[in-house]
Amino acid sequence: MGHVKSLVAISLTALAIIFPNPSVANEISQQIAALLDAKLGVSSTLPDSKSLDAEILVPRFYEERDFTPAWKRDVLSDELFDELDRAIEQGFRPDDFDLAELQAAFKAAQSGDVSNQALFDILATDAAVKLVHHLVFGKVDPNALDDDWNFSKPVIQQDPAVVLNQFLQGEGFSALIERIDIDNAQYTMLVEALSKYRAIALQGGWTNVPDDTVLKPEMVDPALAKLRERLAAEGYVESSGSSEDGENGIDPSWVYDDNLVKLVKSFQSRHGLEADGVIGGKTFASLNKPVEDRINKLRLSLERGRWLMREVDDEFVLVNIAGARTYLVTSDGTLWTTRSITGSAYRKTPVFRDEIEYMEFNPTWTVPASIFRKDKLSRIRKDPAYLTRNNYVVRNKDGQTIPANAVNWGAKNPGVTLVQQPGPDNALGLVKFMFPNKYAVYLHDTNDKTLFDRNERNLSSGCVRLEYPFEFASLLMEGEPDWSRQKMQSILDSGKTTRVDLPEPMPVLLTYWTAWVEDGVVHFREDPYERDARILAALDR
Repeated sequence: MGHVKSLVAISLTALAIIFPNPSVANEISQQIAALLDAKLGVSSTLPDSKSLDAEILVPRFYEERDFTPAWKRDVLSDELFDELDRAIEQGFRPDDFDLAELQAAFKAAQSGDVSNQALFDILATDAAVKLVHHLVFGKVDPNALDDDWNFSKPVIQQDPAVVLNQFLQGEGFSALIERIDIDNAQYTMLVEALSKYRAIALQGGWTNVPDDTVLKPEMVDPALAKLRERLAAEGYVESSGSSEDGENGIDPSWVYDDNLVKLVKSFQSRHGLEADGVIGGKTFASLNKPVEDRINKLRLSLERGRWLMREVDDEFVLVNIAGARTYLVTSDGTLWTTRSITGSAYRKTPVFRDEIEYMEFNPTWTVPASIFRKDKLSRIRKDPAYLTRNNYVVRNKDGQTIPANAVNWGAKNPGVTLVQQPGPDNALGLVKFMFPNKYAVYLHDTNDKTLFDRNERNLSSGCVRLEYPFEFASLLMEGEPDWSRQKMQSILDSGKTTRVDLPEPMPVLLTYWTAWVEDGVVHFREDPYERDARILAALDR
């Protein structure tokens, strides 16, 4: 995205609004007060001193300065437009700051007309306040979209009207924005990725690949020439050593050779598809999504970043539900990651924040009532030996263990609870990581490791399974003098259910990202829970 300056075709350095005497400044102040009453329809005296809502903060801002103009210094106007430029680079739209109206007022103010100068000043303040709000909180309120959202908003410690005035009168507007900028490597990489994909859009995006034939390695098909163009447009570069020119009279761009297979597998991996080099329905669908779709996914991730990345601790665990990966970030910046299995579209993993308090080795699994009704009951009816073979015990409503043959399994509600005993066949595997919550969701091992080989891993009933849970356990206990891998193995070998408290609770963030950057490359996912469209509509409103 080019500079806002070029978008509005204005040279900011040409602005020279001068207030030659106190009477002119007083006239502008009167105009500002009158325009605020007419435009906003609110009293200049408002009680909320911590709000960043523009309709509340703009009048309070001018009240703090006796309605004197705020943007009369050329450098402040320059900084405002520069910061609006940077905001657009972070996924906002010009309309989010009424840029067209601001541009028109900016040009008109150069005439020296008092009313025009007053209007520009108000619109500049309005844009500045919206920018600060959107950077601090995000433009979209996640609480309005998700009743279970429990991530806290940043707490405003000082009166924003006073702070904005202090910066405009002192260090300048850019210094204020620098103070509130998100200092997070992932956020920065997403901004860079957005710039890349917007540049692709300016070049016309990419061509669709004909999808009437499944394309497999070693095939010869004219569609492969379009595939090469499509991948090159996104930055997938073939290595040297492609098929010889004109071999057997065949156009080499039509040949599905080894170099192209590598590119396709890379594309599939980065889009959560089976990386087999075979281009079928799902790969075609992903290839033929327009660049605007990728741009919007990056914009959504930046907005989600503004909700989450400001208040994160130095050390934390992050689960990307859509991407089915879990990350552990340590205070020294080290990043550990593992493949995960997260909730299916029908049994979603919730988005929330909590703290891992303890680990439980050789855990039992109390089957949730919903899984008992939907899964287990029909299996027991078909196979009476299912419970014994899978190491379940049956408990009545008083928690007492009873014989399975004492239960009327044909009843709609047998009134019992199943508890799977510890062991290698336990659905939770050999360890679970507990952060007690109302959703009964936690991280755990699994007795079925084969599912991690799938690229699409939204498969669980809501909990999060980890591919390498014992590495994770060791990292959570790192530096604890009484802990070692040998001690962990001893606990596992005992077969006894054992609770181990963490030295300190570890923040865990269960989040939802359909675009992110990892190992220097951008990854995209489809939207398994169909959340993106609603947020994008609010972001574009």
